[in-house]
Amino acid sequence: MGGQKICSKQNIAASKLTARLTAQMRRVSLFLAAAASISLPLQLQFGYAQDATEQFSRDSETHAVQNSTADVTASPTREKGRQIDVKTYGAVGDGVTNDTAAFNAALQSLADAGGGTCLVPKGTYIISPSGITTHVKSGVHVVGEGTASILKIAGMPTGPLLWGEGNGWSIEKLALDMGDYIPTTRRPAIACRGDNWRVANCSVLRIGLVGISVTGGNNWTIEKNHITKTVPSQILNESILVTKFGDTRATHARIIDNICEGSGIMFWGFYSTIARNQVSNAGFGSGIFTGQAANSHTMKIIGNVCTGGRGFDENRTWVSGFELWSPDSIIEGNVASNNDGGGIIIGGKNCVVMANESYNNGVRLPKGAGFVARYRNDDVNASGSVFIGNRAHDSRHANKSATQTYGYAEQPGRLHDIVHIGNDYNGNKARPADYHSTAGQRNVSADHGSAVMQAPLSPEMKNRLKALSKDEDLPDNARRIVREYLAR
Repeated sequence: MGGQKICSKQNIAASKLTARLTAQMRRVSLFLAAAASISLPLQLQFGYAQDATEQFSRDSETHAVQNSTADVTASPTREKGRQIDVKTYGAVGDGVTNDTAAFNAALQSLADAGGGTCLVPKGTYIISPSGITTHVKSGVHVVGEGTASILKIAGMPTGPLLWGEGNGWSIEKLALDMGDYIPTTRRPAIACRGDNWRVANCSVLRIGLVGISVTGGNNWTIEKNHITKTVPSQILNESILVTKFGDTRATHARIIDNICEGSGIMFWGFYSTIARNQVSNAGFGSGIFTGQAANSHTMKIIGNVCTGGRGFDENRTWVSGFELWSPDSIIEGNVASNNDGGGIIIGGKNCVVMANESYNNGVRLPKGAGFVARYRNDDVNASGSVFIGNRAHDSRHANKSATQTYGYAEQPGRLHDIVHIGNDYNGNKARPADYHSTAGQRNVSADHGSAVMQAPLSPEMKNRLKALSKDEDLPDNARRIVREYLAR
């Protein structure tokens, strides 16, 4: 009964969060109206607000954001064959009885049979702190009845509550209650490894440090999950944490349509998509973070919202909206608002940063900016990136309560060849832009935030934009923006 009350509360929280974020997306339409006055004829108002709203539909098709370079299916096909009920193996689900052994037996039975489906009926199943030690193996699928099927940890976790590994497995429609325990070592609710798997439509409640963890793997999907952290923490904690397995990084992965409250998404991997996720009140790092070139590149980061990031974390930085270090990435249609640190931070080379909005950030960071171009060294920095049709502003401009000091800022270092096309960086606390580059080149006018850099794009970037204008993974309006620019 206690777990059911928790799920009910989380459903209410999810509804409130969705309503709040939908209201934020309406702000994008205001952005578009302002963009219409920009001298460059990009005409961002044609359909962007409608496309952004459609992207937030929980019923939208997965294939709309799949990476076109992956010639693979979106999710594993469930094998025909054996179907069992965990209660047949002795599970009770009364919220009192320890049902760990029953889950171990059921999953082992399916593994021995080469696959099948384990049904988890309504109930609250108590699981030992060690978690379910028999893994969800290749071809095995665990399916519950949504928030009514609760797996609840019995004490301080000493292992993942549930672990999937192998090829073509899935975990769906379960609620996993981690009890707000914060172990000394990261113990996720769901640990994932392998290829062609899927974790979907789960509620991961009261996580300690990590909700869903992934090590490497190809062509997997994490979608439509609701993950909550209720105890604030400035040490490393994430709703979804993706790292490497040995020297293997994730490839052709999809993290889409998830709601993350209290912690964010950290990703290491290549040729992958992070889209339409809603992150609020992260307490560490940033709402969405990608690794540097050695661990992350060629990403599509599309239509996400990161808001309300709070705290000064163990890395001694204020929590930001987005911190994106992966080079050669597309960063399109995202919204960052009301974060203690910056809004959208770009640290990867040759990125296309297009039609994003960043407002009311820098809540506690002095001189916080809506967009930040970062420089770490000559190999890791935002050089060569192009910013097209973005807006950064503070809705309280001209009032002492405004916090977003600049629309766009560059970190000290040798940044170069950053092109700005049709952006609006006006309406911030101090001025449109701020520079500390030592390269002797200003990439946009500090006094006129919507100014366009006169230097031409490189041939490589022009060719890339031509390819993007035909990329069906991008919304129609984004492709139109690129085509309009190339036609000039």
